[in-house]
Amino acid sequence: MQTKRCTICKKEKTVNNFHKNNGSKDGLDGRCLTCKKKHNKEQHKKNNPNRMWVNGKYIPVSHPLYKPGRYKTFEDAAFSSLAKYELSKEGQVYIITNPNFRDWVKVGMAVDSEDRLNGYQTSSPFRDYALYKSWPVSDRRSAESEAHTHLEKTFDRRGEWFKCTPEEAEASIAGLMESHK
Repeated sequence: MQTKRCTICKKEKTVNNFHKNNGSKDGLDGRCLTCKKKHNKEQHKKNNPNRMWVNGKYIPVSHPLYKPGRYKTFEDAAFSSLAKYELSKEGQVYIITNPNFRDWVKVGMAVDSEDRLNGYQTSSPFRDYALYKSWPVSDRRSAESEAHTHLEKTFDRRGEWFKCTPEEAEASIAGLMESHK
């Protein structure tokens, strides 16, 4: 079996540890796969130091909880910046449904409604919670409180759950949510 010495780590390795490179004399890259991977990872960090990703989704710098790094949830990102998370007013008010709770909808608030939905999915073996509607609002706590007060005048309430269809909930609070932009 043929071998080649890596130009970075200087170790002698079999040729299957090198990418092909038609531009080189021997047709192989000078760096072994391990060194090339390490180099590419360092370059990515160097070229993208101020990016934030939550659950694979790019989060822009303008987001109120922006913090460079890769996170599974906003709670993970906010954990080390808990004060910033608690003080952040911006976010969304959402309507979530689940087929197991017929004629009931959850009206809640979060920094990011899809991230919050992922949290609900972990407690459901069928992953059957669905985000019906969300509105961006300037003060998520205030908007959610007003939505709850408005909905409970017409529909039965159990915590954040209301006995109505998602269409009824949306029709009931849509105007209210527009005033909270």
